[in-house]
Amino acid sequence: MAVRAARRVPGAAAHFAALAIVASAAARGGRAADIDRALFERVQASRGTAGIAVARAISALAEPAVAYPLLAVAGAHAGRRAGWQYTLWPCLAVASGAAVRRRLSQTIARPRPPEQAWLIEPEGFSLPSKHTTLAVLTVGACVRATGIGGVPARVAPLLAAAGIGASRVCLGVHWPADVVAGWLFAEGWLCLADGLTAPAQPVGHVHPAPDITR
Repeated sequence: MAVRAARRVPGAAAHFAALAIVASAAARGGRAADIDRALFERVQASRGTAGIAVARAISALAEPAVAYPLLAVAGAHAGRRAGWQYTLWPCLAVASGAAVRRRLSQTIARPRPPEQAWLIEPEGFSLPSKHTTLAVLTVGACVRATGIGGVPARVAPLLAAAGIGASRVCLGVHWPADVVAGWLFAEGWLCLADGLTAPAQPVGHVHPAPDITR
């Protein structure tokens, strides 16, 4: 446990440091903020009826009513695989991360995009994106709880961030930088939670060599 935590803390620190850079650039303005605004405006200019309908459907997948039942199933699997003490790990990892994200968002207090761009009613401040954070936390926790490792475990949260984040930008309630910040925060939080309490990933079974001397 201590060795795994020591390996995960630098990863968490790197993600949180990158998050701080993104948040600082968004608050300071300048070239980075101009690029952020230009990307947002480009998405708004190209959205159509079909795209908006798809964005609404994708965005709805990153709601607690969808996430927590999935986490409960993943927790039950983790309990059977690694012991009953891990049953609540997915829900606890995600709920604690969501709570910290909310406090962080209130501290940064980045304003939302202009209200005339909204196609849905958002809640709270803009950075980090709540829906992106919840999506990455949920997918990452489920991946860890079910014992999936390797490339799929790294790619799945990134795809969740891209899909959910793009839908939120399309719906006019987030800047692109908010999505990046949500992904960075969630990955950093998962590194911490994984290092401290996550079920161990499977390392495969090593079969003994046959005895050929008989």
